[in-house]
Amino acid sequence: MKRSTILLIIMVVAAVGASAQKPVYESATQTFGYKTADGSMWKINPVYQRATEFQGTTRKWAAVKLDGRWGCIDEDGNIICRNIFPDREVAMEAGQQWEQMAEPGKWVYPARNQADGRWGYVDYYGRWKYQPIYQAANRHLGTDPKSYASVKKDDRWGCIDGRGVLVINNIFHTAEQAEEAGAQWAIARNYYTWRVPVRSPKNNMWGFCDYLGRWAVQPIYEDQVPFGNDNNYPYTQVKQEDRWGNIDRNGNIITTPIFFNQAEAADALHQFEHGRTLEGWRYPVSNPANGKWGWVDWSGEWRIMPIFEDATHFANDTGLFATAKLDGFWMTIGDTGEYLSRNVFTLSSEAWLAGDQWDRGEELGHWLYPIMDQGTQAWGYVDYRGEWVIKPTLQDAKLFIYTWNNRVAPAKMDGRWGCIDHTGQFVVKNQYATSAEAQMAGRRWAEGKKF
Repeated sequence: MKRSTILLIIMVVAAVGASAQKPVYESATQTFGYKTADGSMWKINPVYQRATEFQGTTRKWAAVKLDGRWGCIDEDGNIICRNIFPDREVAMEAGQQWEQMAEPGKWVYPARNQADGRWGYVDYYGRWKYQPIYQAANRHLGTDPKSYASVKKDDRWGCIDGRGVLVINNIFHTAEQAEEAGAQWAIARNYYTWRVPVRSPKNNMWGFCDYLGRWAVQPIYEDQVPFGNDNNYPYTQVKQEDRWGNIDRNGNIITTPIFFNQAEAADALHQFEHGRTLEGWRYPVSNPANGKWGWVDWSGEWRIMPIFEDATHFANDTGLFATAKLDGFWMTIGDTGEYLSRNVFTLSSEAWLAGDQWDRGEELGHWLYPIMDQGTQAWGYVDYRGEWVIKPTLQDAKLFIYTWNNRVAPAKMDGRWGCIDHTGQFVVKNQYATSAEAQMAGRRWAEGKKF
């Protein structure tokens, strides 16, 4: 064997024997270091809290953790990337850049200044590229020249580009929102449509920002619902002066904030989006100014003025009648505001039955309703318009039972209960102590009598 070949083999064996590859744990100090390949001695002393295997082919390096931060060393233990990185993955990226002899600063990494806890960005040597002025900072995303990173300043998040320039104002509540804005900025899409809800740090009210972090809808709302469909839907609900309405993505009012809750406002928006005319939909709400009730169309404008003490829905909000309370009593009202009955009913359900009779076009007086006259405190019966059919002369009265030609109703006169027919005449003598007894007698009479 030639002398040169023997020397080469000896050099290779010596190099392998001295090479440090895998970290070794020192239990006495609870630290990591690196030993020679034969394990006989420390190649790099155990001073690190954590350590990785050596990486690379052209130039070897390993990521190590010291004083709570990660950096990189070469295989002789020399620091090649200062221990300034927050996690191992970022330090390993820096090590790869060093191995490739990349241009320092072409790609930067978030790092925290130990002196004041502020965040900035360093090159792979751990030298400050962008000064630590942020409360928090994340890694760059995307590719040059449209890479971006979320940064936090004044308790809000924005984004810087690859040169450290603030391209998205720090207005967003979370890093995720800022990074979503950054993604829109990077592809230069949806500027006129993308909107994210943001609470203003100045007045604590809600508005909506575009992807540059600028107000597209001014912060004047107490609450909001995000624009759905990846923040690109045309409309949403907002709350103002404790009422809900609808706006478009530019802040134009679709529905005046008059509805009690978001679901009602969303229902109004549904009418708008499906092309329902303003005349075709009614919704009961109270006037914030006086507490009186009326009905609005989907735009939130009054269609039946708020003069009532209470109000109910029109059937499916498109029916021809609803009930309203006026001066303590209920009535039936038409969809244009006309009174279909007098306000004489004690319960909304009674007025609703009357409205149903009117809506189905039944013969007036086909069904009668017991009502107490407020002046005399006596009871009588009205038709669905609230007009007296049986004058109020009774001490008490109940609903009619059975159908048109054998109707009978319990009624009280002279302290005793009996039953009357549709003309007001007693067909069952008033001799019972309770209305239930009188009703049983009335049923027996009605089953055998027709008139």
